[in-house]
Amino acid sequence: MSIHPEASTGFARGAAAYERGRPNYPPAAVEWLASRLGLGPGKLVVDLGAGTGKLTRQLVPYGARVIALEPVAEMAAELERAVAGVEVLAATAASTSLASGSVDAATAGQSFHWFADQKSLREIHRILRPGGRLGLVWNRRDLHSQLWWAVAELIDPLRKGSPDHSSGDWRQQLRASRLFGPLESRAFAHQQEASPDQLVDRVLSLSFVASSAQPVQTRLREQLLELAAECQSRPGEPIALPYRSEVFACRAC
Repeated sequence: MSIHPEASTGFARGAAAYERGRPNYPPAAVEWLASRLGLGPGKLVVDLGAGTGKLTRQLVPYGARVIALEPVAEMAAELERAVAGVEVLAATAASTSLASGSVDAATAGQSFHWFADQKSLREIHRILRPGGRLGLVWNRRDLHSQLWWAVAELIDPLRKGSPDHSSGDWRQQLRASRLFGPLESRAFAHQQEASPDQLVDRVLSLSFVASSAQPVQTRLREQLLELAAECQSRPGEPIALPYRSEVFACRAC
């Protein structure tokens, strides 16, 4: 399997932090996605780059059979602990090992920008039934928040130019493939009530942060805890972490 080196290293190191610190998706956003994908009993949905199963677990109640694809072993282990009864395959979006035309829908939560290339898009199109659907969702940090602005100032120097959902490259790849129809989209306000330790885990679960040297992470942890304390009027009070959850769906041509 070919995995982006930063994803392989960062998500392996940060798998436990990812599970502890990453938020779920707004129920209304998942409901919209499930409706557009036609999820229900008798359907098969494949969650690509499933990570620790943050989206996977929210798809299960809709009654479709769910298969999670996750190539990073540490992330897959967290998924298997967190989500009971879901088949987990060590596979990538570019090489799923699934039969042609066998899948009703494919999803990607917080991951599509890592594999939005022509090889992966051809593979996703291959496994979808005629007219099958692709659904994408991202929780984006709301930079209207002073806390998130402060966090960005701390972590932006650590970025190494890895794929990022905000660049829009994934949209260009979808259009260039000519394999999928126009995107439908919705956005939902979302908020995570986090402890200081969850804020730390949320930030340290970022691939480019988790792949940084240990002294860098140690210093960042201290800075994040200081920020968290500034946001609390009293110890033990949860910290509001606002997000904009963006959801997209399109049909295979």
